[in-house]
Formats: sequence, structure tokens, C-alpha cells
Amino acid sequence: MKQTVLIINIATILVTLFLVFVSYRHRSEKGGLPFLCSMALLLLWVAGSTISMFTQSYEEKVFWRNFIQIGMAFIPLANLWFVIEYTENKNRFLKYLVWLAAFLSLAGIVLTFTNPSHDLIRKSVEFVEINGQWDLVVELTFLGNMFVLLRFALMFASIVILMLFQIRIVKSGQKQVFYILIGFTLALVLLIVKNYLMTGYEEVFPMSVIFLIPNLFIAYSVYRYDFLTIAPLAKDWIINSLPDGIAVLSAAGEIVEVNQSAERFFWQMTEKEAPPGHKKSALQNRNRYDYSGYTAFLRAQPLWQKALIERKNGTVEIELENDSGDSLYYEIDQHHFISDRNHYSGSVSVIRNVTNFRLEKLMLKRQAEMDRHIQILNKHAYIDYVNAASSVQAAFMVIDIDKFKAVNDRYGHPVGDVVILKVVEAIKQCIRKDDLIGRIGGDEFSLTLMDCGKKRTQAIIQHILMMVQKETADILEERVTISIGVVTNQKLPDCSFATLYQKADEALYGAKKAGRNQVVFYDDQPC
Repeated sequence: MKQTVLIINIATILVTLFLVFVSYRHRSEKGGLPFLCSMALLLLWVAGSTISMFTQSYEEKVFWRNFIQIGMAFIPLANLWFVIEYTENKNRFLKYLVWLAAFLSLAGIVLTFTNPSHDLIRKSVEFVEINGQWDLVVELTFLGNMFVLLRFALMFASIVILMLFQIRIVKSGQKQVFYILIGFTLALVLLIVKNYLMTGYEEVFPMSVIFLIPNLFIAYSVYRYDFLTIAPLAKDWIINSLPDGIAVLSAAGEIVEVNQSAERFFWQMTEKEAPPGHKKSALQNRNRYDYSGYTAFLRAQPLWQKALIERKNGTVEIELENDSGDSLYYEIDQHHFISDRNHYSGSVSVIRNVTNFRLEKLMLKRQAEMDRHIQILNKHAYIDYVNAASSVQAAFMVIDIDKFKAVNDRYGHPVGDVVILKVVEAIKQCIRKDDLIGRIGGDEFSLTLMDCGKKRTQAIIQHILMMVQKETADILEERVTISIGVVTNQKLPDCSFATLYQKADEALYGAKKAGRNQVVFYDDQPC
């Protein structure tokens, strides 16, 4: 029997040494320090229990029995400390409870070592032979039993805190808590059984094994879920305290938890067909953990899905549409959980609506690009847009108001400004949404017709000439006319603005030379 107990103790020592190593590596992380203390105390306990087996005298047996009481008294306290840190419980009462329990446990240890002088902890300590081995049989006093009950109470408090935490924690962290809860519950049950149903059988079932059990479950969670590093993943109080959407994803890229903001985001994007009056109630009544539709929507977003596959932390921007067809812009900030051992646990996506910021930025950009007097692109912006145009067949023209200097000299600049404004309004009425118009000089404008052949270009030009006559008819005594130089069948962006302008300006020069109020087409050879 002694050999069996020795083997159990040696195995416990080896396992405990491993747990000490694990906890030492994680000592600076959340819950790491109390876990390390618990392991160190357990190691002292098992070591003292093993040494006690080889002692022969009564005095040595008593000393080592007292020694292992240090571990027995403080391990439940260290475990409670660990649970409080792990669950991030800020209850001030628990803080005071830990300090009170520490004081009482220390007092119990002092009274245990000095028991021969007062007998407050033990009524009697007998040195008896059990199964051929000499060991101690101890009868506790009422106060001694109270100190034992204190250990039970600390274990029970740890279980209650874990159970409450298990209820309110997000789905992704529940397994982590569950394994720890199993360990603490088994330890409490075995401790009660050992103390009240197996009295006198220390040689069969060493009590140190009881406290090894919860720590084995904790160690399993360290490697299985890496909870000391990211435990538990994205707790409720974190993800629900932020206005941004938070989506927690598993290692397989499936959504396992969302906060309220993310819930609204995914609901709006995936349930557009639902009648407006029914959306809110349906959202409240849906299955809390059914995120399959949300996952499908995420995987349909190429940039978002690519960031998940590559497992790189960073931000991507996606553009979506609401029920009215308006563009909505979202920033997706990705953070992946990868442990030091390269174990991938999953990721968190922070979903931020940047539509207002984006629109404001676009508005400021647009203001910087526009000629503030006539609200068309200024020269620099126009050149940039032409040079950046996607692959398309285009027509390019330069338009100049005939004898505009004479208009300014005769009627003054205010009237000249009205003429320019009316000419631009006439041109705008003749072009399409994707066409570009910009002011190149004082009375010189440029027009780029996207995806437009020569025949259609001629029709648009005739419309422009007619509208200019109509819009400016009542401004001057004489008729306002324009000259246009055109180059067609040009492939963008193969042709640069400089090349297009050179051709069209050459054609414009021909129109001016021919007597103004003319349209001249450049040789239609493409770039």
C-alpha cells in the first residue's frame, strides 16, 4: 500500500512540476500569478506528504503533517484569487473576503504549529500502526473543524463565481469556463468525501490529489483554449460597451458572437426583404446563437473574407448599399488571436460605420476639385480624372468662347461671368453622368465623352451648339458663339491628357482660323 501511495505522490509531483512550468511562463498574464502560487503550494504539499511517508518518529510525523497544512490552507485561497482575476470580478466584498480568509488561514497555520501548548486545533494526535505502517490519527476540535469548513467555503465561493460567470459570458468563452468549473466542482465533492466518508484512508487516496484535479483542468484549458492569453474571448462587457460593431469569429471563420451594434449591422444587411415594421420584433425573437446567415454575408464580401483568410491584423474598407440604394461605407478592423505556440483561436472584427466621414471627405475633395464660380472641375482635377479614366473609347474636345475678350471690354467682367456660366449650363444639359467637363482657362473648357464614337459625338456637339444659342440669347446684343476642336476614337487611359489636348487644341486652332463658330475634328488616328 505504501508503494502505491508513493507512486501516486511521485506522479503528482511530476504533474505539478509541469504545471509550475506552465504557470511560470504565464505568470505575467491575467490569472497567471495566482495560478503559479497555487501550483507552488501544491508542490510543497505533495513534497511534504511524500517525505512524511519515510519518517519514523512521532515528532517528525507531526512536523510534516503541520507542514502540509500550509498547502491545504492556502490552495483554496489561491484558487479563489485565480477565479476572481480570471473572471475580472470587481466586487469589493470579494476583495475583503480574500484578505479575511488569508488572515484566518494564517492564524490557523500558526495555531496548528503551536497546538501542543493550547490544543485549540487538535483534541488529540495519536501515533498508531495502520496496515503495518505507523501514522498519525488526528481528532480536531470545534475550531479545527471550522478551519476545515473555511476551505470548503472558499472552494464553494470559487464555484459560485464561475457558475455566474458561465451564465453571462459570451458563447465563445463558455467552454473555457466550463472545464475550470468541472475541476473545482470535482475537487469540492472529493474533498467532502475524503473528509467525511474516507476518514483514515489517507494512505489510499492522498488529499493532495484532490487539489491537483482542478489545476489539471486549468492546464488543459491553457493548451486547448489558451485562455490565460485571451481569456475569455471578447467578454460581454467589452463588446457591448463599444458603439462599434464587434463580431467574434472562430478559427474556421464562422461568427460565434456579436454585440448589439454588430447585430443591427448584420440584420440590416441580411434582412433587407423584411417589412420595416417587422424587423425589430423579428430581431428580438430570432435564435440568439444562430449566426449562419451573418457568416454567409461576411463570406460574400471579398475584401473582408480575404483579410480573414490571410490572418493579418489590419483594416479594410467595404462599400454596401442600404434599402434605398444609397452607398454605405464601413471600416473592418481585424485582429487575429495567435498564441506563442502558433495556435490560432479565431479573430475579432470591429465594424465601424464611416459613411459620414467618407462623404464629408468626398465633399471636401470635391470642393477642392471644383471651380467655385461655375461648379465644374478645375484644370488640375480634370487632368487627373482624364489620366485616371478606366479603359474606354472616348471623344475629347476643347471649347472656346469666341471673342470673349471683346465681351469683357464692352460689357464688363460681371456680364462676362454670366456668359461663361450660361455656356457651362448649356454644355451640362447636353452631356451624360459619366462624361467629364473642366475649365482649362478663363473662357476655355474641355469635355471628355466616355464610351462615345464619332457619330454620337457629332450629335452631342450639335445639341451643345443649339443649347448655347438658347441659354445666351438674352444676355448680349450680339450672338454668343463657340469654337470646338474635337478628337474621337481615343482609348483611355492609353492617351494621356497632354496628348489629347495637343490634338484637340490643334483642331480648335483650325476652327478659329476658319472664322470661329466652327467645329473641327482632328485626324481620327488613335494614340
